[in-house]
Amino acid sequence: MNLRRRAIFFSGLSLAGLSLPFPRQAQAAAGTVSVDDFIALSARLCGRPASQLSADMAARMLASLREQGQMDGLAALLKNESADPALARALCVAWFSGRLSMAGRDTLVGYQEALVWSSASFLHAPGSCGGPTGYWAEPPRA
Repeated sequence: MNLRRRAIFFSGLSLAGLSLPFPRQAQAAAGTVSVDDFIALSARLCGRPASQLSADMAARMLASLREQGQMDGLAALLKNESADPALARALCVAWFSGRLSMAGRDTLVGYQEALVWSSASFLHAPGSCGGPTGYWAEPPRA
C-alpha cells in the first residue's frame, strides 16, 4: 500500500471512530461535571432544547475541555452563565459547528450531531441522506 492510500485509509478509520458511542468510562473521567449537567448548561447557552443535543458529542466536548484544563471555567459557568463569556461562546460555536476551538487548538467533537444541520429544515450533513428519493423536489413546508 503506497503512502497516499495508507493516509486515506487511516483518515477514514479516524472519521469512522467519531460515529462510535463514547465509552462510559471516558464520560466518568471527564471531571466532576456530568454529561447531563453539561447538556443542560449547553442548552441554556445555545437556546436549544436539551433533547436536540447529543450526549456522545457532549462527552467528547467534556473530555476535550478536561484535557485542555478548562474544567474550572466550566464549573464557574455552571454556577453563573456569564462567568466566562469566552468559554461560553466557544461552547456555543462548538455545538453549532462540531469543532471545539480553544487556545489555537481545534478538536473535532461532532459532525452529524452539529446543530448547524438542524438550523433549517432543508439542511443535512453532506454524505447523509436528507429523506426519501426525490425529497428535494418539493418546496420546504412553511
